[in-house]
Amino acid sequence: MEEWAYNGMAYQTNSMYLLPEDAWTYELTGSCPTSGAVAGLAVVIPDTTPDGEQFTPADALHAWVAAAEGPLPWPVLLRFIRFVEASGDIVSAGPAATVTGDLSLSLNSWSFASRIFEVASYHDGEHDGWCYELYEVEPTHTSNDYIDIRVPDLRPAGGPFVPAPAQQVTVAGHGSPRLPWPVFRHILDAISASGDIIDDQDGLMA
Repeated sequence: MEEWAYNGMAYQTNSMYLLPEDAWTYELTGSCPTSGAVAGLAVVIPDTTPDGEQFTPADALHAWVAAAEGPLPWPVLLRFIRFVEASGDIVSAGPAATVTGDLSLSLNSWSFASRIFEVASYHDGEHDGWCYELYEVEPTHTSNDYIDIRVPDLRPAGGPFVPAPAQQVTVAGHGSPRLPWPVFRHILDAISASGDIIDDQDGLMA
């Protein structure tokens, strides 16, 4: 386990084998100082040889991400994603199934393999900022499971939208989102390229 300090908060990273899932998981946890809500993210990588002595990661196409409801700071999340990728357990063993979709509309349709996702983006007057929501379109699923990325607006009453520094951007889950790793990684890259994330990311955490 590692502990990271950021902006007066402590975050823990841990990794372990999940027997019920036959998978290895990397977890990031912390707590929200205002509400006490647990902030967390888990990357789960299935094991292709669950009966063997060593963990053999499945192709990253089969890995998935779950997020708790407490907000994670964007720089902490990025450090965790790089930590997972540096482990060597995110692998591509064959032809990659690509994620198609962008952020050009207020409601964008994305696809991955045979699954459909939507990304909604809008100015959130309640929280004075820009919000991106990602969720899977599943007609038979009645629960409201999604993640959101919130970028505070430095000029909420004076328009146009002026994004706050990346230190103030947060990522949180709602319900029980379970997103394919490639889809989750795609939205992080898309938002980073959108211009709404400002400041030098590599310099935000020691």
